[in-house]
Amino acid sequence: MKPHILALSIALGFAAPYALAQNTVLENTAFNLAPAPVHTDSLASSGAFVTAPPRPLGAGRTYHPFSGLGLATRVGFAGTGFDAATPLAARFNLRAGTDFFSYTTSFQEEGADVGVNLHLRSGHVALDWFPFGGHLRFSPQLLFGNNNRVVATAIIPSGSTVTLNGQNYTSSYTDPLRGSGRIDFRKVSPGLSFGFGNLIPRDRSRFSIPVEMGFYYAGQPSLQVAFTGSACDPNYPPSVGCQSVDQDSSFQQSLAAFKARNDHNLSYASFFPIFSLGCGYRFW
Repeated sequence: MKPHILALSIALGFAAPYALAQNTVLENTAFNLAPAPVHTDSLASSGAFVTAPPRPLGAGRTYHPFSGLGLATRVGFAGTGFDAATPLAARFNLRAGTDFFSYTTSFQEEGADVGVNLHLRSGHVALDWFPFGGHLRFSPQLLFGNNNRVVATAIIPSGSTVTLNGQNYTSSYTDPLRGSGRIDFRKVSPGLSFGFGNLIPRDRSRFSIPVEMGFYYAGQPSLQVAFTGSACDPNYPPSVGCQSVDQDSSFQQSLAAFKARNDHNLSYASFFPIFSLGCGYRFW
């Protein structure tokens, strides 16, 4: 063997084990660089913990009929009332309630003893829409079972004078005049209102202060007026100038004109105002 070949063989013999050792070290180093699996047990034992970001209030809750119930009592133009509400969706509630009020008074007007009774009884159902997800709401609604009415009675003492459509009539001494009047409203009326306050708050609160403003379209109120007894012409003696109002054409014409004029005035009462302030509580 030639000397230079012998020298190369000896050099390779020494270099091969060294290169193999170096390669093994590099491979072990690469394996050590890979991330080790993280165990929750080790995190807990070390005192570390992980928390999820907070969710908005009510973000995980779904709303459907009877998933909540809110009740309120209130006072307003229609008297004292109660409301109950249940959610339909995240921004809609179904609300129903009733109002009632009575007032009676009496006074004297042009010699007549007049008694007036104001009677308010009605129910309503409303769809409360919260367009911005807060407390501001718009509420189309329907008034039903409307028993609102005004009833008046009048007794014209004997010898007293009553004026109808500019004509004077004297109440008979033997058969005094007695009058009655009544104003009725339609039983079902549409309405629209807006306000603040949600009977079923979408957060953790349970109390609310609902405020509502709007109107009902009540239509033309119905006026009924009637008289009984006998009326006397003040230009004649009572013994000859008195006649039953049922048979007195002049009195009936004056009464019809009086009713027509007041029917026209009542046309301005076609819209019934809504205003109420209350206190509500959510049960669930």
